[in-house]
Amino acid sequence: MNRLELIEARLGEALGMIREAVDHSVEVMGEDSASERRVALLWEDFLGDFFSHLKQKSKEKKRNLLGIVSFARIWRR
Repeated sequence: MNRLELIEARLGEALGMIREAVDHSVEVMGEDSASERRVALLWEDFLGDFFSHLKQKSKEKKRNLLGIVSFARIWRR
């Protein structure tokens, strides 16, 4: 498996896990306001860690991954 295939495989695995987390999150949010707040905090922590890691690696490697991603194309989906 070459590196591009590995990236594709890992992103596919990650997407599957994130979809599961979204499904569980939406269900738990309906339970009560305390659960909804906890879900929000979990997602804020996750996304904060993700973007922090992305920013750190981009800075270390001098390669801006977010700079090559078209958010316009993502939002149109």
